[in-house]
Amino acid sequence: PPQIILYSGAGFAGHKREIWDDIPDATSWELSHTISIRVIRGGWVMYEKPRFRGRKCVLAEGDVEIDNPWTAYGDSGDSGDRGDSGDRGHSGHRPFRIGSFKRVVRVSAGTPGAPSPLRAEERPRTPPLSPQDFRTPRISLFAQENGEGARLRFSGSAEDTRERGQALAAASIIVHSGLWLLYSKPFFDDDPYVLEPGGYPNLKAWGAKEPSVCSMHPIRLGCPVVERPGEPQVLIYEAAAFQGRSFTISRDIYDLRCLPEPAPPTVGSLRVLGGCWVGYEKEGFRGHQYLLEEGEYQDWRQWGGYGPELLSLRLIRTDFSDPALVLFEAMDFEEGASVELSEALPDTALAGYGSTTQSIHVLSGVWVAYEGPNYSGEQYVLEKGVYRSCEDWGASDCRIASAQPILQVRERNLHFVSKVLLFSEPDFLGDQVAFEEDQEALPEGFTPRSCRVRGGSWILFDGQDFTGEQHVLSEGEYPTLSAMGCLCSTAICSLRRVPLVSSFP
Repeated sequence: PPQIILYSGAGFAGHKREIWDDIPDATSWELSHTISIRVIRGGWVMYEKPRFRGRKCVLAEGDVEIDNPWTAYGDSGDSGDRGDSGDRGHSGHRPFRIGSFKRVVRVSAGTPGAPSPLRAEERPRTPPLSPQDFRTPRISLFAQENGEGARLRFSGSAEDTRERGQALAAASIIVHSGLWLLYSKPFFDDDPYVLEPGGYPNLKAWGAKEPSVCSMHPIRLGCPVVERPGEPQVLIYEAAAFQGRSFTISRDIYDLRCLPEPAPPTVGSLRVLGGCWVGYEKEGFRGHQYLLEEGEYQDWRQWGGYGPELLSLRLIRTDFSDPALVLFEAMDFEEGASVELSEALPDTALAGYGSTTQSIHVLSGVWVAYEGPNYSGEQYVLEKGVYRSCEDWGASDCRIASAQPILQVRERNLHFVSKVLLFSEPDFLGDQVAFEEDQEALPEGFTPRSCRVRGGSWILFDGQDFTGEQHVLSEGEYPTLSAMGCLCSTAICSLRRVPLVSSFP
């Protein structure tokens, strides 16, 4: 379930307000000139005016402090659908004013507020409902208006779309999935246009005056998270939308039909107030499994149910820290292909591993394995331990195509943490140093030859104190200096973390 925690002051202080769904009018909220926002789940857009109008500020998962972004344009300025990173402009001591909030990562075609779709065959199709939409972001750019002419498709970040110095021109656009930021300059420079799922038949539809698109970036959902694992509590309701009789649960329930009065006979909706739970279609922890994160589920569709039946609940008690797991192609961990994971993997094929898994060893943490790629299909919640066959994790076959850990939200530290690991030799060998903060100078005598970026984006400099040639690295692995965009003779001497603000990927 999507969630934002908004603090009325800087430093995550002041009045705390939790946001679970769209807020059409937030103009009555009293805020200081700087606010703090923690986006627990989902991708959101904060609007200047009520009913999702006016200038926009994109909020990705993570922590951010924002000075009033609207004053960057002046009282009467208007930037159309352009977003703002939240760190520009100074508002003095004028109070922050928010018009409205909207959750935008999971919006299907035809949702009120989304642009009208184009031709029927080009409409973004509504996916099967699931607890969260982890679909790969997809966008199509057309050379002519109304989805006509040559078409280009993108599913990931593009820092420079120009060819021979010529900018990519888009006369119409379809956003099939995800929330996209489009820039008229390369390398994510200038203020982005914010495009939600739907059709944009002409330039005016997304607020542009020129068709140039030089870089773009999608906002993605992060891993499942838990905030209060030590305070387990679920409130179940008899009917949908939290209606009818209710009952509080704080332990495993083998069969919800056997609870004492006044427990409801069915589960129409539920609120997970604390802890991370697994719901099961049948009694005795059998049948389809549903991961239940903290949040509100108005009916069975919102927890990704195959039907309204939810007959047993189990609390996850495992330590969520330092997740690690190994997938084995053979049963009982016998010799054969295997892959070890310490972070989310959207498709096992990316690791050179097939979709057949017959045994699993969860070394630490809690994981969710999925039948299909991009965290789709049947899901299996895996706690620390060994699973010698697919029956051990509740499956009827051996298909595992993606997996991701469940992470714990700690104080001032969301699962999205900027971290870079530097190695003294190519291919991640030799001495290693890790940083989560800016470094004016690297340790004496240490010369990086490869690196891994574990979160966020980093700027590497060939001079101390953030001077000299710059090399911008997004999340990923760089086994050589050339992979990092450096010459073989380049010496990295300092590095700076790109701030965790919304419109810079």
